Amino acid sequence: MHRAGNPYPARMAETQSASAALHPGVPYASTVVALERADFEMIRRTVAALFRIAHEAAYQAQVDAGADEVARHRIANTAVFMGYDFHLTPDGPRLIEINTNAGGALLNGLHTASLCDRVKLACLCSELVPVETMRARIVATFEAELRAARPGASLRLVAIADDHPEEQFLRPEFELFRQLFALSGIEAQVCDVRDLAYDGADLTLGGRRLDLVYLRDTDWRFEQERSRSLRAAYLADAVVVTPSPREHHLLANKQRLTLFSSADALQGIGAKHDEIALLTAVIPETRLLDAMGLEDAWRTRREWVFKPAAAYASHAVYRGDKISRRKLEEIAQLGGFVAQRRVEPGEVGVATVDGRRSMKFDVRAYAYRDEVLLLGARAYQGQVTNLRTPGGGFSAICVVRDDAGRQQ
Repeated sequence: MHRAGNPYPARMAETQSASAALHPGVPYASTVVALERADFEMIRRTVAALFRIAHEAAYQAQVDAGADEVARHRIANTAVFMGYDFHLTPDGPRLIEINTNAGGALLNGLHTASLCDRVKLACLCSELVPVETMRARIVATFEAELRAARPGASLRLVAIADDHPEEQFLRPEFELFRQLFALSGIEAQVCDVRDLAYDGADLTLGGRRLDLVYLRDTDWRFEQERSRSLRAAYLADAVVVTPSPREHHLLANKQRLTLFSSADALQGIGAKHDEIALLTAVIPETRLLDAMGLEDAWRTRREWVFKPAAAYASHAVYRGDKISRRKLEEIAQLGGFVAQRRVEPGEVGVATVDGRRSMKFDVRAYAYRDEVLLLGARAYQGQVTNLRTPGGGFSAICVVRDDAGRQQ
């Protein structure tokens, strides 16, 4: 296990080989990232503050102005597996983006935790929870989503739906979810979104009525033809969809970071004083590229990372110190991009077949509503977070006990 300036002797042994055998094609890094307790508390407070603000009437009125029908559609449930991605800095964690549909929760946060040697790490780590308890908590979030929309209903049939799921990089995780539901007596089927059918009353899969759709597709606004049946059922409240398009609209659209990082904007929507202080410290300044103007953006480009508002998995993300004038002009013309103050990621030592290497890493907090459920890291090299670096990949996180330093 490693943390900046303070390496621990304990390490997640043979993570890479063990995980490769269980989940072929899914990369794991042979390391454990240590997270200071104070940093974890800041992450937890950030998640809670953002969830509260996003569900306030003043905030929703502001972001709903001009939004499409799907985004504005009010529902009772929210979203399983919100993903809050942080870079760790000497001054604490910095939130670089928020995602719905945060993939990797079972392959990363749950599976990497299961590989940790609980006996060796118990004296160093707080928040160590048995994997069985984690699994129960995860299933409970899906049951809570159903109950929020349909009080008293029981979760019986779930569709894990994506666009061509057999081709997805995280396809092994779909099977893990199916097995996880089965352990709780819930049937789940992996399907293509195109396989869903709406008969005017129920959303069905293979002729059977669905209770809930666990949506892994990134067509958050249901704009594609493949989502036609799901869109109709969603707008008719004929099925519970999680993560919901509504929650993506409220939290995960990167334009929201322009509000969350601005003290004036937060004050205008009624955020509390302590929330304003926290969020403006944790969230790097984020501005609409359209509002900055091309010349200002080019002149100060090295200070920024340019991101499309509705992107995911680092798609079309450009570091300002690497971008060309032509590319900046191109994305400015496309519209919908934000510029976020660049925050360098932390570094961690990773054991690879070529010896120990220093890699960048980020921290993802998987959350339900205002609660952090799981933590995971991704070790990588390159301009943006990726799972393609040889020797890099998903990694476990250990929240360090307050007294760990005295026990070495």
